[in-house]
Amino acid sequence: MGNPESMQISKIITENPHSKTLLFSLKNQIKFQPGQFVMVWIPEVDEIPMSISSWNPPEMGITVQSIGEATQALISMFKGDWIGIRGPFGNPFSTNSKNALVVGGGVGIAPLRPLVYRLLDRGAEVTLVNAAKTKKELIYFKEFDNLAHPNLRVEIATDDGSLGFKGFATEAVAQLLDENDFDRMYTCGPELMMAGLYNLAKTIKIRFQASLERFMKCGCGICGTCAMDPTGQLVCADGPVFTGEQLAKLANFGKYHRDVVGMKKEC
Repeated sequence: MGNPESMQISKIITENPHSKTLLFSLKNQIKFQPGQFVMVWIPEVDEIPMSISSWNPPEMGITVQSIGEATQALISMFKGDWIGIRGPFGNPFSTNSKNALVVGGGVGIAPLRPLVYRLLDRGAEVTLVNAAKTKKELIYFKEFDNLAHPNLRVEIATDDGSLGFKGFATEAVAQLLDENDFDRMYTCGPELMMAGLYNLAKTIKIRFQASLERFMKCGCGICGTCAMDPTGQLVCADGPVFTGEQLAKLANFGKYHRDVVGMKKEC
């Protein structure tokens, strides 16, 4: 698995009241594809998986939302503090799309950010749905709003209607699918949202990829903690990005996950 590489926080960006992006300067050259993740070691706290949300060598970044002890410790850090990083790990997104629909829910937009830029670099048309419960919880809103790229269209959806489309991301996407001819849908966010999007994609028969989150310890396919039922596929090694064909074989997608002791928890 290798030992974590020490990295110093070079910059911190506050994304919303509960989320921050931490940026680091890379010491060594590493290969990265959108959708991959790293294992982040917080000294004296824990080691957790985090999607790479920013990739501009020699700088990389992760976007953190305060959810538990480890993430709270991360967003409480300061510029100049040190953490450990292993990776990148995992199966990335395919970037073989000419007209892509990218849907991020909450902090789930983090692994989609580098995907959007990669697709644009490859000449694809990209429609990005940035969804959250409220306007205040949106991430990267100003960045994408100010990005004047001719191939990028940004749609905002908030549950309470405080900005953009009023309603769930699935409802906003259903309208977009009626009005456009996308060749692929990418998503990351709450699993119930992703399951709903998968059903929409399946109905109109477009390619679909989703980035899943599961509890994991090693990050590289050894411990088996993140195995999916009933196929035994590992989120850390076979994912975190899964195709629609793979998701169709997973009994727990959109239904339940397993906690640290293996007990089922509803999504």
